[in-house]
Amino acid sequence: MKHAGLRNLTLGCWLLCALVAASASTAHDDHKPSGKPKSGKVAETDVQRLVRRYDKAQVVVVQQQLCLRTTGCATDEGRLLDAMETVRVVLLTLAERAQAGDADAAYERGLLSLRVAESHSSRSWAESDAQFPGTTAILRRRWAQETALAQQYLSMAAAEGHAQACLALAEHLATRVPQPEPKVVSRLFRCAVAGFTAQGKRAAAVDAFVKMRDTVKPNDPLMIETHSLIYRHVPPDRPWRQVEPAEALAVRKQAAP
Repeated sequence: MKHAGLRNLTLGCWLLCALVAASASTAHDDHKPSGKPKSGKVAETDVQRLVRRYDKAQVVVVQQQLCLRTTGCATDEGRLLDAMETVRVVLLTLAERAQAGDADAAYERGLLSLRVAESHSSRSWAESDAQFPGTTAILRRRWAQETALAQQYLSMAAAEGHAQACLALAEHLATRVPQPEPKVVSRLFRCAVAGFTAQGKRAAAVDAFVKMRDTVKPNDPLMIETHSLIYRHVPPDRPWRQVEPAEALAVRKQAAP
């Protein structure tokens, strides 16, 4: 009984943290305009509306799940099921749009899977109790499934040159130990910097470059090209080509601050 009470308390704390995170995300999204854009603001896209629906539904799901574990709290089963159905429909819609070539939908679908994977990882750590080994194994399996989905959808968006997806996937892959594909990570960071630069988002481009610099080896040819792109605004003719050592030295000298 003591172990069960501790486990319920731990799960309740995790649900409360998830509720706070979802509420914060929804509150942030509520500041995005919908319908006709006001002066100086950009209208909310269909993908952004879908993500906002997902976040609001997730708040309800977490609230009801927490209520189930709280003595004296009356759970609204219909509201819980409706919210879970909304979550399912939004994920399915984003996946279908991603498969149809919508890079923004693929990016958002990948981010949602990353968020779910992180929640499963947190729960598996919190519930690592010898009395309930099966729960931890299930959560770890779900973490692996959601991580694979996140990589799949982020890769789809990155293949279209989606700067934010390139950055998100680069950061995600960079956390893996040992680093499985350092060249892929370098190219993804390069994609993010090039994409943000093309959009005129210099602050985002510099931020992506700083993250690349903290992750990629300083003698990586793509690091040299990216440095040149950021600080000299000289985009290479073929950004994905391999740079010969002599050429890399020349570029390094040109890009030196």
